[in-house]
Parts: sequence; C-alpha cells; structure tokens
Amino acid sequence: MMKFNENDLLVRHIAIHYSHKLKNQLAEDILLGKRDITSTEETKLLTQFFWQMADQAAKDYQIDGQPYIDVDLETCMEKLMNIFIGYTKRAGFNQQWIEESNRINGS
Repeated sequence: MMKFNENDLLVRHIAIHYSHKLKNQLAEDILLGKRDITSTEETKLLTQFFWQMADQAAKDYQIDGQPYIDVDLETCMEKLMNIFIGYTKRAGFNQQWIEESNRINGS
C-alpha cells in the first residue's frame, strides 16, 4: 500500500486531484489504498502518471499560481516522488520505475 504519514495528507490530496484531472483510475485506486501494483506494466503506467502529474501541476502553476495554499509545488512534487519511489521499491518494481522515468525524461 502507498504510505502517507499525517504530514503528507495534503500532497496525497493533490495527487488524488491529478488522478481525477488526468482520468487515471489506476493511480486513483492506488492513492486511495484500494489496490496495489502487481506487474511491470502497472508500474510503468503509475510512473507515467507521476510524470504527467508533475507536468500538469507545473502547467497549472504557470496559469493559476500555487494550486493550493501553503504548498510549494517543488516541495510537493519532491515528496510525492519519494513516496512513489518508496512504494514501487517496496512492491519490488523499483527497476521498472527507474527505467520508465529515464525513458520519459530522456536519460
């Protein structure tokens, strides 16, 4: 299960907001604790969602300013990245996260 501590509830809320905005049911279910990733393909899809979310949040920030009060976008995305990486690592799919992130980011 993806783990959020009580200090991370706002970043979780932001991630859920983007799962709705980007119409990503897999990400929403994982963020809500309804299911876990179980395959390489799901890990790739979750990794793609993370980077789409980061891109969309940056676009939203440019248009509207900070999306939420008292949240620094860069700090929020860093926290979410650490949570997503920890989650894929615990699920045994860290290599897939790394490979897909590198592919997306041209590394």
